[in-house]
Amino acid sequence: MVSEGASDPGRDAAAEAALLARWQDGGDVDALDALLRGEVARIAAQLRARARGGFDGATSASDLAQEAVLRLLRLEETPRFDDPNALRGYLWTAAWRLFQNHAAAPARAVRRLTATESRTLSGMFAVTGGFGALAAEEQRTALEVVVNLLDPIDRDALSAVYFEGLSIEEAARRAGVTRGTFDVRLLRARQRLATRLVDWSDVIP
Repeated sequence: MVSEGASDPGRDAAAEAALLARWQDGGDVDALDALLRGEVARIAAQLRARARGGFDGATSASDLAQEAVLRLLRLEETPRFDDPNALRGYLWTAAWRLFQNHAAAPARAVRRLTATESRTLSGMFAVTGGFGALAAEEQRTALEVVVNLLDPIDRDALSAVYFEGLSIEEAARRAGVTRGTFDVRLLRARQRLATRLVDWSDVIP
């Protein structure tokens, strides 16, 4: 494992330094994008190695790495980094703190679906064969399993729109994000739900 904040011998230090300078001195967001894309993968690998199985399926190492990056992007005044290793160390510290908070959080309650909620979600995936071929109660069982395996952020997005009937604007406002961000969040939640349903519908008795 690469030590926290250390330089990765597989990376071009000079190229990274140039990207950092372009971003910090010239406001080049393409340079920032290139830097951060590499950091997300690196930090996720470090988290998996150091956490040693400490993830529960609701949140992944990649989720926390991306959240650390998002927290940097949300800052009104971004810190200045002397070199790429300083940026790497900053992001690693943020990601590790997020993991510690995640690990210390109490076990979440299982989300049970009402018949109405089950029918609402079932309608979103009305296809022939697979999930669509399951009986109503089997669909409800599959949905309950999959919904409880979603990231809480994904589950909350689905709940706000499909269970509580909030508009996208209302749901985004409650979540404290923009309409565009919430649209992406909801799309991601739907995609993850659909992908997992394909697998779970085959094993639900």
